[in-house]
Amino acid sequence: MQRYQTNISQDGLTLLWSTIVSMFTLGGLIGASIGGTLSVKLGRRGTLLANNAFSLMAALLMGLSSTAGSFELLIIGRLLIGMNAGIALCVQPLYLGEIAPTALRGAMGTGTSVFITGGILTGQVMGLKEILGKEEYWPILLSTTCIPAFLQLLILPWFPESPRYLLIDKGDEEGCKKGKIFLNIVVTMNLKILFNI
Repeated sequence: MQRYQTNISQDGLTLLWSTIVSMFTLGGLIGASIGGTLSVKLGRRGTLLANNAFSLMAALLMGLSSTAGSFELLIIGRLLIGMNAGIALCVQPLYLGEIAPTALRGAMGTGTSVFITGGILTGQVMGLKEILGKEEYWPILLSTTCIPAFLQLLILPWFPESPRYLLIDKGDEEGCKKGKIFLNIVVTMNLKILFNI
């Protein structure tokens, strides 16, 4: 209305919302397609860290779309957050599987789907009208995609690169040994804390 001084037709509105919603899926396809290549070029941890740029940029664009009065920012933001999800779904289980001790690999692989389901549930709860589901709050709701990115940027640099990646893709035998030693120490400490051993 502000831009063209006329109301959008119902069919046009449906097409616009369908485009905005479907951009996430298209971005996911693109992200999953390039995730494997990035994980070899940047490493598993490096790819996950770099992938946060998509999430932060998407949160910024979607959060500012209402203030800017631009639905195009929503479309681009949804595409970027879809790319973030596609790359993460490709690389994150790979990284967890490679750094996990043999006894915990199955649990780590299952953890991905559990946390995806938890994320969907959290999004549904946050979208309730009593929380952030009101019209004036939707830019904030869309911007919350930056929270996991910030957490990952704070925590992931403390983790080692995948020993398998270091040995097979980089040929760094010394780095592989250091990474395995570090991971064994961390896992042993966590098991002692969890089970009071």
